[in-house]
Amino acid sequence: MVALVVAVVAAGVGTWLTRREAAPGCGAEVTSYAAADSASPFLDAEARAADPDERRDRLVEVLQEDGGPVGEVLGAVGYDYQQWAQVGGYGQGIGVRTRDDPDFTMLDDRTLEPRWSVAVSTQRSTYDADDSRYVVLTLPTQHAPDVVVLDADSGERRWCARLGGEALSREAAVSTQLLDDGVAVLAGDLLTRLGPDGPGWERETTLTGTDFLGSLDGGLLVGGSPLTDLLDPAALERREAGPALALLDADTGQARWTDDLPAGAGVSVVGTTQDRAVLTRWDAGDAEGRLVALDTDGREAWSVVPARGTAYDATVRAGRVLVRAGTRWSAYDTTDGRRLWAFSVPATPQFLPYGSELAAVPLLDDDHVLVAGTDALHVLDLRTGRRTSTPLPTDGVSTTFWPYAVALSPSLVALATNTGAVVARRADRADAS
Repeated sequence: MVALVVAVVAAGVGTWLTRREAAPGCGAEVTSYAAADSASPFLDAEARAADPDERRDRLVEVLQEDGGPVGEVLGAVGYDYQQWAQVGGYGQGIGVRTRDDPDFTMLDDRTLEPRWSVAVSTQRSTYDADDSRYVVLTLPTQHAPDVVVLDADSGERRWCARLGGEALSREAAVSTQLLDDGVAVLAGDLLTRLGPDGPGWERETTLTGTDFLGSLDGGLLVGGSPLTDLLDPAALERREAGPALALLDADTGQARWTDDLPAGAGVSVVGTTQDRAVLTRWDAGDAEGRLVALDTDGREAWSVVPARGTAYDATVRAGRVLVRAGTRWSAYDTTDGRRLWAFSVPATPQFLPYGSELAAVPLLDDDHVLVAGTDALHVLDLRTGRRTSTPLPTDGVSTTFWPYAVALSPSLVALATNTGAVVARRADRADAS
């Protein structure tokens, strides 16, 4: 049910911040380094030849031979499990941090050389980024988090602001949403908008969950619960009635609408488009989780049951909802809920590595995603469900070359497996399909 009221914010706790001055020592735990003081863990062909690694070199060899979405390999590194290399895709190139060096390093999209790096000395931190900004949110134990905004091209600091309140507990949920002229931060129950010099606002939420913060129709969509919380029947039965979601005006923090749920019901946000919020909804006593889309007024646009009696994983990509339920994959149009296609994969061999989530699947272009399977890289056409596969190496041990991360920048593709990571140029689409 949609309530066009401001129930999402507790009465009397909204605060306007006419100017959020940087606190003394703001961002002291965050240090940026220029390219000359940054290093890449990836070895080029000459360095790999001087330091052979059987599994790393086998991965490079197979990817170079089989092509698909992977072009010329620019760098690779070998290791022994433990998800040693963490990679991400950005407008500037590939970002990397390793188990031995937690500093984040931005590697250039053309050369794979370091552009800059950043070190964060707090034990815990989180980050967000867009094409022009890299945002670090520190999570210190002595004071409230700092929001440090860096230039994504150079790593130079643009501005810093400290959130209100005290240090966050380890259990507190933290989310960020980058805005055109600032950053919105949901830390625990406190939602704050910050900019380089204000104005801003902060609000305490009164939602039944605060797992998601994102953009919808120019506003801030906030609320929802982790999907795992909704798959526990006993916990779902105990859920109280109340507002589960709200769409806020990004400029004022006022609620445009809230979505109230009855007792025993919960939602998890799958993703958003410009005019749809896609949710998974579960109700106590009902074994069928529904996929629901709300329009910009908070009203239900459509709902379907994508997997009867089965939990499912879903994400929004380029106007489609991609769904995986066991061995069955399907896609739905975000506008009207129409099913576009469905197919099943064999139960054996296992199709995706343990812990894989569709939310991590990157877009190759407006119509294709890149899925890292246990034995192949799959280019999946979101329009038709057709997929083309590029084999990964095998050595008789099923998990040796299992990938745990794949990332794309404008020109590069990075693949991290259990025993090695590779960065290569992206192949032309004509060569990858």
